[in-house]
Amino acid sequence: MSGATVSDLAPLSISRREVLRNLGYPRSRQPSPQVDRALERLWERAGGLITPRGIHRVVGRALALTTGLPDPSEWVGIAVCTAGAELEREEHRLGQEGQVLEALVLDAFGSAAAEAAADAVNLLLCTEAQRRGYQLPPRISPGYGRWAIQGQPDLLGLLDAGAIGIRLTEGLMMVPRKSVSFAVRFMREPQQGRAASRRCAACTLEGCLYRVEDGPDEQEMESQ
Repeated sequence: MSGATVSDLAPLSISRREVLRNLGYPRSRQPSPQVDRALERLWERAGGLITPRGIHRVVGRALALTTGLPDPSEWVGIAVCTAGAELEREEHRLGQEGQVLEALVLDAFGSAAAEAAADAVNLLLCTEAQRRGYQLPPRISPGYGRWAIQGQPDLLGLLDAGAIGIRLTEGLMMVPRKSVSFAVRFMREPQQGRAASRRCAACTLEGCLYRVEDGPDEQEMESQ
């Protein structure tokens, strides 16, 4: 269907609620004053440390099967994205200096940024799918459900992940750590069963059957 496309994903909208969730605070629990102050103090700095980029393409069923993706459809969108390595380097430095809370805040921010980057790339795939008359159910990643992590090298190989600075360790972990790889099946009809109950809270694509009408209502930040 198409070749690989590299995208600069800045600016990203980062949900404060997602950062708090990564720090272990569910919606029902407010952060401590110490954590709240650390978030306020580090928010802008953290946003300046991320360099979100992604690469995506659409492949046929045969190529999707080479990644070990279970039950691929006729066409499958595949992607990998990253928040970049600079924030992780700063997190490591702070940890080495004993600034544990600050390092934890940057780690949580980086995880939220990686997911926001994945949402941004996913939206690019959703837009292309809709233009061609398809719907995209929620994305899935190697290492989750029936998709074995051993599919990661082939998935990243199809995407030339090195073009955005991503490599794999011997244990099949991505570097930078704040990276997300995924696939999404192109469907003519909406999925049934458990998958049909999952919805995308970040989607702004009109007409998508998987879209949540009310988006996130928490504070967001656009990274520079």
